Amino acid sequence: MMTTTIAPAAATVALLLADARLPSGGHAHSSGLEPALMGGMPPAAVGAFLLARARTTSLVDAGAAVVASRTAGVGPLAPVDEAWAARTPSRAMRVASRDLGRGLLRLADRVWPGSGAVAALHEPPGPPPRPLVLGAIAAEAGIAPEELVRLAVYDDLASAVAALLKLDPRDPADGVGLVLAGCASIEARIPQLARARHPEDIPALSAPQAEAWAESHAVAQGRLFRG
Repeated sequence: MMTTTIAPAAATVALLLADARLPSGGHAHSSGLEPALMGGMPPAAVGAFLLARARTTSLVDAGAAVVASRTAGVGPLAPVDEAWAARTPSRAMRVASRDLGRGLLRLADRVWPGSGAVAALHEPPGPPPRPLVLGAIAAEAGIAPEELVRLAVYDDLASAVAALLKLDPRDPADGVGLVLAGCASIEARIPQLARARHPEDIPALSAPQAEAWAESHAVAQGRLFRG
């Protein structure tokens, strides 16, 4: 008897990737929030921090994911990796993203063992950062570029808010509002980001203070999260 394999819908895969319970290690990362709080940012500024994160670091990752989704399996990913790294000056942030990417890639290998897009992530220069893995999964699952941008930004902000409940406990409903506000703040940028095709299309948006906090956090004692 022949067994028919039914691929999950793109929307289902997007929901999986956006779920904080995804077993890829993302729960161990605070999206820069713990470094900020340990660096002296007052808890009252978390909302402003997330808005700034959404408009800088999150958009760099989102752009890299979109370009990777159009490149994985049809062209080399090394130039995409290099462009993302050039726009992520903090070594600590790059290392954390590659650690997260490694966990997500392990999951992708298990779920899509015959995928050319996923297989491309194992080529040099080494462990891919999380946005490139997201892009390859999007290519395999058929997630539209616009939804991929939203997914990348949401994942980043939701990770920060999940960490916030441990770092500065408060009503979880407050965190929901912070995530929604951050995601809404980049809606106008989505059409442009969704058209990204080449490494040079990835936005170059820096967050120098967050990068400095990340470097200090990487050698700090008593931290709960990778970054």
